[in-house]
Amino acid sequence: MKRILYIPLFLTLFVSCTDSFLDQEIPVKQEINAFYKTPNDINGALMDAYSSLQNDALANARWVFGDVATDDALKGGESAGDGADFEQIAECRPLANNSAVTDLWVQSYSGITKTNVILDKIDGIDFSSDNNLKNQYKAEALFIRAFHYYYIAMAFGDAPILTKGITDFSDIDPKLLQRKPVSSIWNLIETDLQEAINYLPLKSQLIEQNQLGRASKTAGKALLAKVYMFQRKYNEAVPILKEIVENSNYQLLSDYGMLVRLEGEFSSENIFEINFINQSSGWGDDSEGSSRVVYQLSRDDWGYGFNQPTQDLVNEFEIGDPRVIYTVNWGGDEYENGVQQGNKQYNPYGYSNRKIFLTATQRPADVFSAGKNEVIFRLADFYLLYAEALVESSGDVNEALYYLNLVRQRANQTAKKDPERVVQVHKVANADLPMRIFTTKEQLLQDIYHERRVELGMEGIRWWDLVRQNRTNVLTNYYKKWAVEKGNEAKGDLTGKFYQQWVAQIGKSDYLVFPVPQTEIDASQGYLEQTIGY
Repeated sequence: MKRILYIPLFLTLFVSCTDSFLDQEIPVKQEINAFYKTPNDINGALMDAYSSLQNDALANARWVFGDVATDDALKGGESAGDGADFEQIAECRPLANNSAVTDLWVQSYSGITKTNVILDKIDGIDFSSDNNLKNQYKAEALFIRAFHYYYIAMAFGDAPILTKGITDFSDIDPKLLQRKPVSSIWNLIETDLQEAINYLPLKSQLIEQNQLGRASKTAGKALLAKVYMFQRKYNEAVPILKEIVENSNYQLLSDYGMLVRLEGEFSSENIFEINFINQSSGWGDDSEGSSRVVYQLSRDDWGYGFNQPTQDLVNEFEIGDPRVIYTVNWGGDEYENGVQQGNKQYNPYGYSNRKIFLTATQRPADVFSAGKNEVIFRLADFYLLYAEALVESSGDVNEALYYLNLVRQRANQTAKKDPERVVQVHKVANADLPMRIFTTKEQLLQDIYHERRVELGMEGIRWWDLVRQNRTNVLTNYYKKWAVEKGNEAKGDLTGKFYQQWVAQIGKSDYLVFPVPQTEIDASQGYLEQTIGY
């Protein structure tokens, strides 16, 4: 199946990995203003907007926040000092000059700006021959903008709201850089998605047009459902989640292991994924390949050894659950004879991330440009979200159990021997997972929380789950446990100043947020203020 390529346009906005979003010069301002003349120009600009999702720094920030900040993953790398900014996240002491924090903010606003330009220009272009196409393009731009604001809202809370196209950052009224309440950002996201869903194409249409990789109608609904769930708007989430699980024409793969192999890309289970190919054309938005793979593979096998699974995550899997071998590589595993997954990464167990793994024949010549897609939304996630929303909204617990057990049934159907491994160190017991039954609401929620952790482990979701569920207190228990039992797995000095400042937020009714990048504050003429406590 042909997949779309997100080809960057030199006339649209580009922000490097290191520059401040608010401190850019646009030398081709006049050319930008003159560029948008035809529907093809809008389509090209959309491809550039999609490429903002591919951005190396942003793609890596998603796993740093989603996994490394949690009990699922250690920072890894070569040593304690390797990837020091990742270590700040792992130890729950991020500073305002942290590169991962800056990347998430800067690259998200860069993508927002690209979509704002499209939305500003599209009404001035003649689509008279195909108004449906105009509506679709506008819907896609709204989806991408909502996606970027979703991460801004989750990670930073109050933040600037920019909805107008900017071709020269000197044109920004500094007052627009003032942080707006996070509730206003959520409202903007909801409005954008509610409009977009009306005009986004069905997946079947994208297949017919050889355009897999663009946002579908179900992708729009999936993002809206995530937005409702993060705000704990369970009553609003239930009907849209019901549509996704019952009427979207997606279905679970019969084999969980296929999800982590290349054959699982654009499968019947994947609702939205960011497309990468083995092609190098530069850094940032200019690369069609991904550096996510080389960052996370074992240091003994082609990689840098970051984002390494914890023993705590491995212990979460039940006896007989084969998902553990499709989530974790063991030291000594071989995918080709004589090439072992090793113990060189800064990790006491030698574990590495199976879900990011590529075999030697699947890897590109340029290690920074791997063609493994990043799956953002897949159906099993939404089965479990639907079950959770039903329980939280006092809905039908039997229906919640049904979707929870569908995920467990699929695990039981999955091979306990990884077909890509030549040597598999960990032997999965020949036992089936029992189906869950209802005892109490509290127990059912705990069952769902467990299932989300083992089903979605190492997929950049754990941190956001803990925050939205107001369960970050589990991290304090994790830190204390492993500080005693495994000193080199402890995440930071439990008596340290920065740790105490950060951990003091854990368990609050409101959710944790990260510091605003200092570069942005410095460039804002004083209008952008730092989060209290940083």
